[in-house]
Amino acid sequence: MIALTIIDELRRTATELDTEEPYAFTLIQGQRCNYLGYAVATAAALTDTVAKYIAKGYRYRGSRKLADEDAIRAWLRWANPDDGWHFRDFYDSGTIQRFLVTHTHDDESLRNACIHQLKASARVQDITLGITYGEDPADFRDSIIQIYGTQGHKRFLEEYETMVQLDAHIRRP
Repeated sequence: MIALTIIDELRRTATELDTEEPYAFTLIQGQRCNYLGYAVATAAALTDTVAKYIAKGYRYRGSRKLADEDAIRAWLRWANPDDGWHFRDFYDSGTIQRFLVTHTHDDESLRNACIHQLKASARVQDITLGITYGEDPADFRDSIIQIYGTQGHKRFLEEYETMVQLDAHIRRP
């Protein structure tokens, strides 16, 4: 129902962010089916965010031989879509509203329908697609497994596990 809308939105966003290369897209689900928006992660926005974290004093304090910048980049890449992601509303809001109405306040039904729509979109997109519906990055990970299977998409699961391991070792003085 909204797979084509998602694909159109990805194309529109890619045009608007012409100097930034998207690597991920997430649907952002509101509560009780009251909202559906999205965010796009780009390599350029991630680089800017890493620089901001370093300027604030964040450093890697683990035992692996990693430069602060590399560790923070790996840590932020799959963290909750709040740092280095571009938040948007769908251009075709009528289609989105009709999609939301069909789920009548059933968040789980909406989430499952979104996964189905992203699976259809994944066949024509080469970026990682997922859903964010809470503050736990594991929710995004779980949606990717549901969309792409247990292998995930590209190196997502490996990169996600690195992010989890680094979480305990990124500190601000």
